[in-house]
Amino acid sequence: MELPEEWNELPKHERKKKFKELRQEQEQRSDLIEKVRNLGLLIVILVVVVFGFIQLTKKSPEQVEFEQQVKAVSLEGKVEEFPIEGRDHVSAGTSVEYQTNPPTSGAHLGEAEDWGVYGKEIDDKAGVHGLEHGGIWISYNEIAEEEKKMLEDIGKSNFQSVIVSPRSANEDKIVVVSWGRMMKLEVADKALIQKYIDTYKNQAPEKLAK
Repeated sequence: MELPEEWNELPKHERKKKFKELRQEQEQRSDLIEKVRNLGLLIVILVVVVFGFIQLTKKSPEQVEFEQQVKAVSLEGKVEEFPIEGRDHVSAGTSVEYQTNPPTSGAHLGEAEDWGVYGKEIDDKAGVHGLEHGGIWISYNEIAEEEKKMLEDIGKSNFQSVIVSPRSANEDKIVVVSWGRMMKLEVADKALIQKYIDTYKNQAPEKLAK
């Protein structure tokens, strides 16, 4: 540390005192610089995080338009309600007769089918457990590839609450079911199906869908 030359003329105790004061000043200055640097770094990180969050949550024009379409459509006259057939657990080999096709409630397996898109049929009894958890089951039979892709896209965008699978026992091309309710469609209607999901998700004994 370089000291002023005039300090050499001072008594030893005075020099010691000034040296101590100078060191304290330098330490305080160093601490201040460190705090300013850390604060600047924190501000930069905060700006980056906020900007990234805004970009991630920013809706595209297509998303905004689709949400408006969903809001505009009506489910009136399109949804049937059915008496609840119970909710007992049964083993995989147990035969269960349901009163609706596909089932909307009733006895089911102890484990629910995971949410997601399936390329093959699932056990009705596992699907019903998903309904009991507040989920939506979209099943289809003999539909065009572009309609199938649309349903799969719906399943992927609602991946924590929807099951999409083929089902050869369906009498209708597309059936959307939730606990005690059903909507039959002859053609895939993305906005209408999303309206159903938004309306009837978690309208069930166990509200586990997200």
